[in-house]
Amino acid sequence: MRCYLFIPRYLLAIAAFIAFSNDFILVSGDQSIAKQTNVNVNVYYESLCGDSIRWIKDQLLPSYTSLKKHLKITLIPYGKATQTRNAETGRWHFSCQHGPSECLGNKAQACGIHAIESNYEENEQQDQIVNLIGCTMSDQYPPSAVENCAVKQNLKEGALKSISECTKADNSLADDLLAANGDKTWALNPQLSFVPTIIINGVWSGENQKAALHNFTNTICAFLTEDEQRLVCPTL
Repeated sequence: MRCYLFIPRYLLAIAAFIAFSNDFILVSGDQSIAKQTNVNVNVYYESLCGDSIRWIKDQLLPSYTSLKKHLKITLIPYGKATQTRNAETGRWHFSCQHGPSECLGNKAQACGIHAIESNYEENEQQDQIVNLIGCTMSDQYPPSAVENCAVKQNLKEGALKSISECTKADNSLADDLLAANGDKTWALNPQLSFVPTIIINGVWSGENQKAALHNFTNTICAFLTEDEQRLVCPTL
């Protein structure tokens, strides 16, 4: 299934107006890219979205080893979900594009990311998170794979315990983590319309999105200095 979201034409026009009125920058192909040594990448995805699974398996994982020293990557599992909160109980209710199983998978991955952030030094977190999410999204059934992947990855005992506790049905932390991801996703401007949505250096660009989906390595390399390109981008 393609992970699109239909948005009426008039809503797109309103979103475009709001974006530009808030100094949102849209990068076009005829603008020069500022060369740098590190690139920030935010990826908004879903645990059961076929496009998300393919991108992580076929683009992110194969390129990560060579690019990781130049990447600051943030993975945000949520996608085209919605959320409401019960005013009396304070509990969250989520509805996900691919059903309740995807909501559970998104929560589990949010728990995994949180556990690593809470138990590893900052300079260790990215490798551990990418490896965990990469393993999970490569599994035959991603929604149930986080704990097994965490064990295979030999995560610290504290992280394993955190994941186990967080993913229990009666633990509200998973709901809160997913709701926070929802806030980040719904704050995107323009609104998320395709999953995965890939934002580079805080700026959404249709051209960068398309390029990153089909060749993530070359897309990131285009932002790097010539010296860095010679080291990690031999095809350029």
